[in-house]
Amino acid sequence: MVNSSSSQDQYRGIYGIPATPFNEDDSLDVRSLESVLNFSVENGCHGIVMPVMASEYQSLTDTERKQVFEITTKVVDNRIPTVAGVTGVSNIHSIELAKHAQDVGFDSVIAMPPHSMQPSTAEVLTFFEQLSDALEIPVWIQNHSGGAPLSASQLAQLCETVENVDYIKEETAFAGHLTTELLDQAGDSVKGVMGGMGCKFLVSEFNRGMCGNMPASHFGDIHSKIWNLLEEGDEAGAREIHARMAPLNNYESLYGSRAFKEVLYRRGVITSPTSRSPGKRSLDRYDMAEYDTLLAGIDDLLTWKDS
Repeated sequence: MVNSSSSQDQYRGIYGIPATPFNEDDSLDVRSLESVLNFSVENGCHGIVMPVMASEYQSLTDTERKQVFEITTKVVDNRIPTVAGVTGVSNIHSIELAKHAQDVGFDSVIAMPPHSMQPSTAEVLTFFEQLSDALEIPVWIQNHSGGAPLSASQLAQLCETVENVDYIKEETAFAGHLTTELLDQAGDSVKGVMGGMGCKFLVSEFNRGMCGNMPASHFGDIHSKIWNLLEEGDEAGAREIHARMAPLNNYESLYGSRAFKEVLYRRGVITSPTSRSPGKRSLDRYDMAEYDTLLAGIDDLLTWKDS
């Protein structure tokens, strides 16, 4: 099943990444997953990306990833476009996941090249050729410093030569500069570039001609408001809200999914902020007190409220 919305001219706006909720015993919390997906649609996100890094995809089993695909398309129900995260440990792994995502109704897929061992340029090209050949829907390249980062010329070549490779999520260190170079080189062969990094550079990205951003969806109502203001030509209004979000962005940079989940928990979207991912510190009582203050300071911007 291929959704008709995948044929639109350009994916554009804030494509929110829902967190993957877990129970306190680390099992998948399906009820909270359905809740965070509905929340992400209802709070104004223009698209949904699931599951990727902000969703702790690396901690999910393949069975769970396929289950997440199925729940996502069922809950979103074509209300907004969907992008499936299919990064895997090998070409065949990603392709199997991508085929399942397409079969259950995703509009497009996004992947980093398999990078458990650094791939060669030829291997990256082969990966995206094989992924494209296996699908009928658009493919996003996730260009991330922690994966197998590609240059503007390499990205342009992929967009020009591989049929279904149409979009980029650009989140290397100097993403803006690379995007400008890419858009200059690739022309119409790249249909759009979205940023990451939690919308930290959203206004600049918009002014560079990027078509949106893929942040975690816990502040989807605020990020979509900023984007909508930019689309309406109100850059001053967008900048005012964007500046207010900077302290919370700092916490996201430190704590990753633990920060996203704390906000979702406090907003009544998920039942537990439990995270499976190792490697980052938990919020302590001083962080929690700071969150009390920071979240109170943006309460007027939160248009979605727990009923």
